[in-house]
Amino acid sequence: MSFLSGVVEGFYGRPWTMEQRRELFRREQKWGLNAYLYAPKDDHKHRMYWRDLYTPQEAGELQNLIASANEHHVEFIYAISPGLDITFSNPKEMATLKRKIEQVWGFGCRSFAVLFDDIEPEMCPADKDAFSSLASAQVHMTNELYKHLRKPKIFLFCPTDYCETFCTPSVAQSPYLLTVGEKLYPEIDVLWTGPKVVSKVISVESIEEVTQVIKRAPVIWDNIHANDYDPQRMMLGPFKDRPVELIPKLRGMLTNPNCEFELNFVAIHTLATWCQSYSHGGNNRIVKDYIPQEALQLALSEWLVEFSVQDPLGGGQPKRGADEEVPMQTDACYVPGPRDKLLFTAEPLTLDDLILLSDLFYLPYEHGPTALKMLQELHWLKSNSNSVGFVPGSSDRNTGKDTEWRARAEEFDKMCEAVVQMFNRLSNVSNRQILYDLYNFICDIKSGVTMARDFVKTIGRQTTLSDQQKIDDPEPWGFRGGVSGEFQRMLPNHGYKDVFHHSFRPKAYIIRPYTQSDQSAVQQISQEVMCEETHGSPATKGAMSLGDR
Repeated sequence: MSFLSGVVEGFYGRPWTMEQRRELFRREQKWGLNAYLYAPKDDHKHRMYWRDLYTPQEAGELQNLIASANEHHVEFIYAISPGLDITFSNPKEMATLKRKIEQVWGFGCRSFAVLFDDIEPEMCPADKDAFSSLASAQVHMTNELYKHLRKPKIFLFCPTDYCETFCTPSVAQSPYLLTVGEKLYPEIDVLWTGPKVVSKVISVESIEEVTQVIKRAPVIWDNIHANDYDPQRMMLGPFKDRPVELIPKLRGMLTNPNCEFELNFVAIHTLATWCQSYSHGGNNRIVKDYIPQEALQLALSEWLVEFSVQDPLGGGQPKRGADEEVPMQTDACYVPGPRDKLLFTAEPLTLDDLILLSDLFYLPYEHGPTALKMLQELHWLKSNSNSVGFVPGSSDRNTGKDTEWRARAEEFDKMCEAVVQMFNRLSNVSNRQILYDLYNFICDIKSGVTMARDFVKTIGRQTTLSDQQKIDDPEPWGFRGGVSGEFQRMLPNHGYKDVFHHSFRPKAYIIRPYTQSDQSAVQQISQEVMCEETHGSPATKGAMSLGDR
C-alpha cells in the first residue's frame, strides 16, 4: 500500500458506534479510500487505561469490526496511546504493552500505531536515569514493539512534537525531531499535522522541510475538519489549501473530522476527490485540477440523497411483538376548516439549503461566501445606522443614504429568512440520524440569525424594543457561552481572528467649554435624542430640551 488515504477517529468525545464505523468502511470503499486509524481519545482502553485487556464482549466487537474493514478493503490500523503514564525504563511496562498489542493481533489486526500526542513532555526520575531525552525513550519503546510484531507493513508513530509550532526552536533545529529522524527505524511512518495543530495551509515547502529532518515522508493527520475543541462549530466546508502536488511528497493523508459521525460526509467525500486528483499511471503521473468548490458541490449533491433515507443505521423504534396493541392512528386526511389553523407543512430539503448550511459552518479559518456576506451586511447596517430616518417615509429625512440602508436591510432580512426556512426543512427530513447530529448547530445558528434580524429591524425603526429586550434580566438564549464565554469576553485578544476585528487604538479627546457657535449642533443632537426616546412621537408640549438648557 503506497499511499494511505482515509480517516483517523482521533478526536476527544463520544467515540463512534460500531455500526457507524462499518458505514464509514462502506463509504471509504465506494469513494476509493483505503485506511482507518482507530484512535478515539475517550476509548479508555486506547489511552487512559491502555494496560487493560479487552473483555470477551469488546474483543468480539473489535474482531467483527476488523473483519468488516477487511471486507471493504480498508486497512484497519489499531493505535494505542500509553504516553500519559508509562515508565519507559520499566521492563514490566513494555511486557504489558506487548501483551495488549498481541491481544489485538489475535483479533486479526495487522497494522498498528503508537501515539504520544497531547502529553506532558516530562520524564519520571527513573526514565531520566535511563534515557537522554523523551524522544529517545519513545523511539526505543516504539522500535522494540515494532520488532516484537515482526515488523508489520504499516506501523505509525505520533511524536509529542507533531506540528511546527511545537518544535523548539524550529523544525530544522528541533532536538526532538532530529532524534526521531536518527533513531526511529526507517520503516516506521511518522504522523504530522502540519504547521499547526489545526493547519490552515499545508505547503509543499513545509513538508519538504520536515521530511528532511525525520528522514521519511510523513503521514498527515489532518485536523482541518475537527470540531472537538469548539462545541458550537461543525466543519462542512471542502478539503482545501493542501495542493495536490503534496501527494507524492507524503506517505499518506488521514482526516480527523467532526465528532458527530453524520456530519463528516463532506469532509471525507472531498478528501477522496482530492486524492483522486493525483494518480499513478505506470511511469506517468496524472495530476488533475482539484477545485474545492466543485468538490464541495459534488459532495453536497450526494449528501442530499442521504437526507431522504429513513433509519439508515437501524436506530429507529423497536419492533412490536405480534400480540402488542397497535397505537391509535391519527386522521391523516384531516383538512382544516376555513377558520381553523392551517396544517404545518415543510417543503423538501434542497441543494441550496445544504450549500447555505455549509457556508454557515465552513472551515476553521474562514466562513462560506453567504455567511461572510451576511456578516458584512450586518456590520455595514450597524455602522451606518445613524443614516436611517427616524420617521420612515418622511420626505425631509429620506436621503440617498437612508434609501440604501433600507434596501440593504431588506436584503439582509431575506438572507435571514432563508436560514430560518433551511432550519424548518432540515427539521422535517426523513433521516433522523443526520438531523440529531445537526440539530444543536442549526438551532444555534437560527437563534443567532433571528436575534441579528430583530436588531436590524429595531435600528431601522421597523420595530421597537420589547419589554423583555429592555430589562437587565434576559432569557438565557440572549447570551452565549456560560462561564467560558465570560472569560473570553474579558480577554484583550477575544475575537482577534474575527472577520471585523479592529486593533485596539487609544483615542484622544479634547474637552473644552461650550460656546455660542455650538448651539445649532447641540440642539440638533437634542432633538434626535428626544425623538428616539419617544419613538418619533412629538415631544411633550412645553418640555425643555437639552439644547434649550
